[in-house]
Order: sequence, then C-alpha cells, then structure tokens
Amino acid sequence: MAWLESCLAQVTPEVQRAAIHQAVQHLDRGGVLAIPATLDAIFGAACAELGLQRDADAESGAVAVYRRGKRTTVHDLLWDARATIRRVAADRLAAELSSDRPPVVVDTRTHTDRDRMGVIPGSIHVPRTVLEWHLDPANGYRHPAVTGFDQPLVVVCNGGYSSSLAAASLQQLGFTNVRDLIGGVRAWTQHGHPVHAPDHAHLDL
Repeated sequence: MAWLESCLAQVTPEVQRAAIHQAVQHLDRGGVLAIPATLDAIFGAACAELGLQRDADAESGAVAVYRRGKRTTVHDLLWDARATIRRVAADRLAAELSSDRPPVVVDTRTHTDRDRMGVIPGSIHVPRTVLEWHLDPANGYRHPAVTGFDQPLVVVCNGGYSSSLAAASLQQLGFTNVRDLIGGVRAWTQHGHPVHAPDHAHLDL
C-alpha cells in the first residue's frame, strides 16, 4: 500500500480526478465510494469536486466513504439515452453502407475534428449545435439528404458518446430508425475502414 500511495502522490490532480471520474460514473444516485483511509488525502479533493459528500456515519477507521448525491450527471444522461436507442458497430455499419438501402450517416463533429480525423465516405455533416434544427421539418429547413422520419440514420461523433445523446434527441423528435456508431469515427478507423477529406462547402449555402 505504501508503494501505491507513493505512486499516486506523484500523479497530477487531473489524473487523480480522472481515476475518481471512472469510479463515479458507475455509481447510482445515493451510491457510495469507499477509499482506503490512507489514500483519502490524495482522492478526497477529487471526490468533493465531483459532488460526492463525505459520509462519516458509514466510515470505519480503515476507509473513507463518499456518497453520491441526487444531481443528474453527464453519465446519467448518457445511460438514460442508451437505454432508449439502438447502436451499431463499425463493421456492421460498413456492411450496411454497401447494401441496397444504406443508412444516412450524420456526422455531428466540429470542422476541426473532421479535418483532423477525416470523414466516413458518403456521410453528411450536421454539427451537433444545429442537429435538431436541420433534421426536424417543423423548423422549416431540413437537410436535403433526410427525407422522412422512418429513414435509417446513424449518428456519429469522435468517440461514440455525444452521438448517443444526439440519437436519443432525434428519437424524441419522432425519428424511428436512428442509431449511433459505437466508438465513433475512432472505432471506424481502428477497424480499417476508409475516411475521406471533409467538404464543408454546404455550410456556406
């Protein structure tokens, strides 16, 4: 344990927060996180920053206990979204794009990320900030590639997180055949599928 304490003491506060972040994302509201008392000085501040409250009544001399409050976290939003949507793996999407009825791939990433990582061939660019506005016909403008609420759509982002939230939002608008790409464009390229240079000309129209 002394060796572990020594190692942890040398990592940056950002890494300490990341370690607690990984644990907290799996806690339900009211759930508890127990930390060896000898490590509390290292991780206690990170727990407090993430909104966990010290629960002295549940502690023993050997552990420090932190309890998660009722606040909705970004992890709750993600899990709630994924409970309502379907997801597709990169290899499956590649096969579907070669089929007779390929889905429309909706790339919600920023210009910078698209320039840096490339784009899935045939995908359309609808930035996350205007996704609902550019797909719902109630707004008076719909992206010309999106023709109906039952059209197969696959939402993609960099890593497959914000795309889950986006897909759930589109379902709320009435889209019945929307999924998101597991692992995002990173997973797409890691599986050896091609990317092209982006074209942002349509945004100037």
